[in-house]
This record gives sequence, structure tokens and C-alpha cells, in this order.
Amino acid sequence: MSIIIIDTLAVVTAILLLIFSAFVYTNKKGSLLKQRILASFLLANALFIIDFCLPVIMDVTGANLIWFSGIGTSFGFLFGPLLYLYTKSITQKDFLIRKTHLLHFVTFIIVFIAAVTKLQIPDTYLFAVLYIQTTPYMVACIKIILDHRLRLKNYFSSLDKLNLTWMLYVVGAFFIMWMIDFINFIFINLELSDFTFRMILSFISLAINFVFAILIFYKALQHPEIFAGDSESEKPQKYEQSRLTEGEKTEYLQKLRDYFKENKPFLNPDLTITEVAHQLNVSVRYLSQVINESLGKNFYDFINSYRIEEAKRQLTEEKELKKTVLEVLYDSGFNSKSAFNSAFKKHTGFTPTEFRKQPLIN
Repeated sequence: MSIIIIDTLAVVTAILLLIFSAFVYTNKKGSLLKQRILASFLLANALFIIDFCLPVIMDVTGANLIWFSGIGTSFGFLFGPLLYLYTKSITQKDFLIRKTHLLHFVTFIIVFIAAVTKLQIPDTYLFAVLYIQTTPYMVACIKIILDHRLRLKNYFSSLDKLNLTWMLYVVGAFFIMWMIDFINFIFINLELSDFTFRMILSFISLAINFVFAILIFYKALQHPEIFAGDSESEKPQKYEQSRLTEGEKTEYLQKLRDYFKENKPFLNPDLTITEVAHQLNVSVRYLSQVINESLGKNFYDFINSYRIEEAKRQLTEEKELKKTVLEVLYDSGFNSKSAFNSAFKKHTGFTPTEFRKQPLIN
């Protein structure tokens, strides 16, 4: 494996991460806190890689950057804390940075000061501490995401699910890359591998980071809303500045009800408010305002009420009695058993099985 290929890949990856961190830092839409944490994570990753390929950069540019040696490595101690805080910010409503969170950055501050003052710390000890510090953060992030995934089974927000997929992608890719680097570190210090094997592992790690950087650009173009950091289920619904009149509210509400009655779009488990607004030729904000103010519900409670009515019909009509509860849940627009049971009990006070057995309902 050529060192030139590895260095080139490292430089390109660092440039991509620098560009995208600047993009996220300057984006003014959505949750600025969440975006700042993500941008800081990407920037730390870029600076860490730049330190790795510093000799090549100095060779190509002719610049004397020897002063940066070791400083970039210190930013590796931000990987765990920043990824952890970003995961918390995506999965936790009303997340805020608190004073206690500053404790996560103590190790980074110590190592950064040591690097700036050129206090020599042997690489073996430095990277050992880095891996010992970061690995528990990776495990904590995965646990937070899995717990959040269980909570999401009771909701039907496509943006919440998109955020979850995005977090799995970010944490998963970084965890795999990190474990490869960790294995490489162990093999080097125990002298269990030759130079070629070490280069192969380094290439794989950088390749994952490179693909990660490319896919970030792709995701930003395909789904820019995930970088806003907001969740549909927790967006504040404030309409003080709305120009929507009471007459328009009544008109849009009737159009909405007619559309749901005639076309039954709620049978699509991935239905979003954007799709409904497009079909009705109404802005998403106005449609959201109508549902919230006129019905006292959010969009997902609204469509679930239709799904529950459809499920009740299928559970009680004689021609549908041969259907299992599982068939009913899918045929009424739900996509998970736990979500169906939770929503059904919330609306009726019964589980689907209990409801079917009620003699007065049939």
C-alpha cells in the first residue's frame, strides 16, 4: 500500500471536512447549538487528520507548519465528548450545554496546553489515553441511540426517523473507523504486524473517513433538514406572525378532511405533512397551524386518529374478522406492533385484542 495514496486520501478528507464544518457553522437555520456541536466535531476530525499528514502538507506547500505538530492530535480528545453531546442534542428534547458538560473537555485542555507549550508526551502514552477516553463515549452514544429508537416506536415522525438514521450513520461509521485505528495501535505496540499490514489498516480507516465526508455532502443536498437539528415532534408551533385568516383556516380544514375521507392517505405508514400540504396546494406551515389550532393536535396525532378509526372498523366488521391483529395494524397504516398498541390504547382505552372482544362495540 503506497504511502502517497494514504497521504493524498488524508489530505482530501481533511479538506472536505474543513469545508463542510464551515458550511455547518455558517448555517443559520434550525438549532444553532446542535449545528455548532456537529461542526466542531467535523473540525476536530479535520485538524486531527492534518496533523497526521503534516509532513506532506509542508512538502507540497513549502510552509513551515512544524509548530502545529501535536496540536492537531490534541483535537482527537474532542471526538468522544463532541459526538456524545451531539447524540444527546439530537435525541433529547430541549438539550442545553450545562456547566457540568465542561468536565468532558478537561483532558483535551490538558493535552492541548501540553502540545502548545511543546511538552513532550510519548505517542504510545498519548494515544493509549486517547483510546481509553474515547471508546466509552462510543459505547454511550450507541446506547443512547438504541434507547431513542425504542421511544420512537410510539411516534410517526419521518424527520425523527431520519435523524435517527443519520445518527446511526455518524456514530456507526466513526465507531468502525475508531476500532480499526485501535486495533492498529495495539498491533503496532505489541509488534504483531508488519509495515504493509499497518498501512492497509490506516488506508481502510482513512477510506471510511473519506466516504463519511463524501456522504455528508450527499446527505446535506438530499436532506438539508437533518442539519437544522430539529425534530418534527418537538418543533415549537408559534403562529403569532401568521397571516392565515379564520376563513382560510375553515377552508383548509375542510379540504384536509375531504382529502383524508376520499383518498385515505393515512394508510401510507410513511406519510408526511409535506406530502399532504403538496396534495392540498397549501403551505406546510399553514397546514400545521390549521391542525394545531383548529383541532388541538399535531400532525401525527391527527393521522393516527384516522388510522385508529380504520383499525376499529377492520376489527369489528364481520367481513374483516378473519384478519389477525397484525394484519389490521399494517392495513390501517401503522408500521410496528408496539406503536399500534400504544396509539390504539391511547385513543380507545383498550388494546386491539380487548377491543375486538367488546360485545357492545360489535
